[in-house]
Amino acid sequence: MEVHHSAHIVASDDAYDFDTLARRLVATLLPYAIVYGSLLLKVPQIIKVVKNWSADGISLTSLFVELTSYVITSSWGFAQAMDFKDYGESVLIMMEVILLLVLVGYLQNHLKLVLALVAVGFVGSLFLSIGLVPYYVHRELLRIQIFFALSSRVPQIIMNYRNRSTGQLSGLTFFLAMAGGISRLLTTFHNVPVEKGRDIILSQFGLVVVLNYILVMQCIVYRSKGRKLTDSACPEGFSKKIA
Repeated sequence: MEVHHSAHIVASDDAYDFDTLARRLVATLLPYAIVYGSLLLKVPQIIKVVKNWSADGISLTSLFVELTSYVITSSWGFAQAMDFKDYGESVLIMMEVILLLVLVGYLQNHLKLVLALVAVGFVGSLFLSIGLVPYYVHRELLRIQIFFALSSRVPQIIMNYRNRSTGQLSGLTFFLAMAGGISRLLTTFHNVPVEKGRDIILSQFGLVVVLNYILVMQCIVYRSKGRKLTDSACPEGFSKKIA
């Protein structure tokens, strides 16, 4: 009986250690992985635009709304004195979106408009971060992030559907965003208290995951159809040479 009892204690300790390790992983390591991983989020898209020197199929409207979304979330984290690991990716991705906006704006001949709106976004971010905007207003802006999430992805989804093509969009970028959103659901639930907007942030990331999944599937489906059309239009064996 004593042996059985001691074995039960060891098993309980092992389970406790595993649970503790998992909690520490979600609370500390995973958030930092998300933050530093976000440095690469828009890189595939930026590389593709620069390599082809084309912004065909990329919606400026979606990018503007996405920038607005990151301005709100990054300033909220700063204003609420949250740990950088719990919102830092919003700051880094915002910078990448600005770079992508400038590239796309230049290639689509809307650079002046882009620069003006980026300047407005910078001023807005500053005002929100240092508390010049009342708390309740900032919180309501955070609450309507769901509509920003829809507005930043739905125009792109509709454009892809109408064109039956994803143009210069990078499927890898949306896949990384989807994976990051899933990870952030875990870390937000564990690290962010209810009074700092946990439920609101969880609903936002849940929607973002779904929308990015749709875009990933569009990239897969439309590009596979595009390859089939190319192969059927080429003489036999020619498509294999250029693949």
